[in-house]
Amino acid sequence: MARKKIWVFLAVIASATLFVFFIYALFFLGLNDFPWFLGVRLDQLSQLTYYSAALPILLVALTATGTAFWIGWTILTIKVAHPMPEITEKNDYARLKALFLCLAMFIVSGALVYGVYIRSFWAIALPALAISAVVFGAVFWVGVTIITTKVGLPTNKKQEESA
Repeated sequence: MARKKIWVFLAVIASATLFVFFIYALFFLGLNDFPWFLGVRLDQLSQLTYYSAALPILLVALTATGTAFWIGWTILTIKVAHPMPEITEKNDYARLKALFLCLAMFIVSGALVYGVYIRSFWAIALPALAISAVVFGAVFWVGVTIITTKVGLPTNKKQEESA
């Protein structure tokens, strides 16, 4: 295996291992034991310590929910040219789905802000899980793609003979 692929393979293994550890720590260790490796419970942290960890996670989660809300809002408010007759005969529920998307993102964002305000473990853990899943999944996907891609161009026998 090429040296580059070895490093990518190690990155894929590290990414998968960290994700599995995060899932284990989140769902199987229990709230009283979490985080066992620090010996600290979230309800015993100072406000500054808690918010220094919670606010970055909250900002990323609010950015994601805000983007989803914006997409739904754009679908709701966009002015569309008169559609072709074959399209108008079908039931188009895009605006209804967009309305539900906007409402869901509004509720989720409010729940996240309230959860961080009351210093809830789940208000940090669930967005962190989603963010971690996306990052670890991207690293895993890119790594597997690099590992399985052939390296080098095919050789042309005529060029080899003339050289």
